Amino acid sequence: MKTKIFGMLSLAFLCATVSPFALARDSRVDLSTRQAIYVTKSKTSIDLRNDKYVAPNGTITLNRRQAQSCEGNKCTFNLGIIAIKSGGPSALNAYGQYTGQTFGSVGNTIVFGDGEGTKQQVLPVSLAIGKNVVTFTIDPEKKITETNEANNSMTVTVVVE
Repeated sequence: MKTKIFGMLSLAFLCATVSPFALARDSRVDLSTRQAIYVTKSKTSIDLRNDKYVAPNGTITLNRRQAQSCEGNKCTFNLGIIAIKSGGPSALNAYGQYTGQTFGSVGNTIVFGDGEGTKQQVLPVSLAIGKNVVTFTIDPEKKITETNEANNSMTVTVVVE
């Protein structure tokens, strides 16, 4: 009799601590970014010690000398983000995209390899001389089911002199 009660208690404890809902929630992913857009001279990576950055809702002023190139009233800057993946599958591909009135959209796939929780993405963005409102969004088309869709984008202002 003791074994039967102990077995039933063990089963009840297991069911109470590991529900199917908890398993589904734990297997989902959350994508976000470090809260900064970096202006980098490198085309492939961010130098956390030396690259300028701007926080969400902030403003950064750049000049033509900091651009990769300028033509007419537009200059191309390498803008970088650090994407973050929490939970979910060990490997994942997500799309990251910059949008703005002065340039439209620029994006590329961010590839998280096995065990990678962060990934840098640096893309050339052509900004007009003057004020540019730039938004970065990871998974803009919401193709990946996430635990929090509200932390997928940030907007900054870039003034080019």
